Amino acid sequence: MMNNDQFRGGMKAALPIVLGYLPVGMAFGLLARNAGLTLSEVGLMSLLVYAGASQFLAIEMIFKGMTWLPIVLATFFINLRHFLMSSNLSLYFKNTRFPLLGFLSAQLTDESFAVAISNLPKVKNNPPYLFGLQMTSHLAWVIGSIGGAFFGPFINVSGYGLPFALPSLFICLLVLQLKSVHHFGIMVVAGVSSLFFKWAFQGNWTILLAALLVGGIGMIKAESPKLKA
Repeated sequence: MMNNDQFRGGMKAALPIVLGYLPVGMAFGLLARNAGLTLSEVGLMSLLVYAGASQFLAIEMIFKGMTWLPIVLATFFINLRHFLMSSNLSLYFKNTRFPLLGFLSAQLTDESFAVAISNLPKVKNNPPYLFGLQMTSHLAWVIGSIGGAFFGPFINVSGYGLPFALPSLFICLLVLQLKSVHHFGIMVVAGVSSLFFKWAFQGNWTILLAALLVGGIGMIKAESPKLKA
């Protein structure tokens, strides 16, 4: 039985995501229409696929005239990270039935995962809370996408700064997770190392290398107290 209070709590926790998804979704809807998708196709893609990075990549590939197979494969490999996120989060839902757990995992995004991890006491063994968080976020993404597809021709994307909406959303979610000096230090290392890797290497290795570095540092820091004990 759905706990309405917990569901509403999840909806409130989704507010930072909603504020980011609406403009990013509008940017996606605009690009999708420019690539030749209809209003209904844009809405269905955001409803059924629900993966921002993959959807933007798919639109670019469609615009370039690529066939469905490379688009599906690219989307699959980009979304492999969701296996890791859902596996991590499933550890906090030990009493949840497998079908419901699968549904919650399918609704998971980078942003909802970040909010859920930062609110673990509220999320643990509490499907209504996570359901409220994810469904509110999903609805915002669909509304933003349809709005962008419908009003896109009348919106100056660069003039309203929509391309920066996604990075700003991640910055907002990062700030919400800075709860100690240790977290702040990891953030600084991530920023400095990403700038260094961008200067030192060609291509798109910056994010991956920085993530591996700070992820390793974070694991070492987390294990240090255990080793001393």
